[in-house]
Amino acid sequence: AIEGFVKLGLINPEPCPMLSATTAPVKWKELMCKLLGLQPSVKYDELQQAICKQLNENKKQLEAVEWLGLLGDEPVPTAHSIVEALAKHMEAKLSYASGERDMVVMRNEIGIRHPSGHLEDKYINLVVYGDDNGYSAMAKMVGYPTAIAAKLILEGEINSKGMIVPLTKDIYGPILKHIQAEGIAYTIQSVIRQ
Repeated sequence: AIEGFVKLGLINPEPCPMLSATTAPVKWKELMCKLLGLQPSVKYDELQQAICKQLNENKKQLEAVEWLGLLGDEPVPTAHSIVEALAKHMEAKLSYASGERDMVVMRNEIGIRHPSGHLEDKYINLVVYGDDNGYSAMAKMVGYPTAIAAKLILEGEINSKGMIVPLTKDIYGPILKHIQAEGIAYTIQSVIRQ
């Protein structure tokens, strides 16, 4: 969908005076017509066809644009730029309803050739759910490791200096241990192929 938004000019950070609080409200259909060089009075089918053409006939991208209501009469949120208005619109449209929560699914597949010559595939799987009325899974997956790493540096458990990435066991080992204490656990499965 994002690629389609780029093609339509919706990921534009430049100031857009027609979206300011001091101007008359603009409908999504009107904004889309302006971006495509069409008259606001254009029929829905013609607008849809013009957008489809701009999206190189990508039906999935067109469906996303339609589902978000970007061809309709809903007012565009007041904003400094088009991308800011789109972000506000998507935040309202895509926010979780009561009882809904997010989920992060991650699977790493690693192929190993051992010195003996046999092959092994390792599968590392992780599924994390957001909390009802709490942290989202994404917040946990980004925030916990960062906070834990900062704490370990402050407590002297990680001594590396400068810009470091957690690719050595002395760094990722303690972080993984502390993450598991927060309820984020992964499973490992090995398959010997030869």
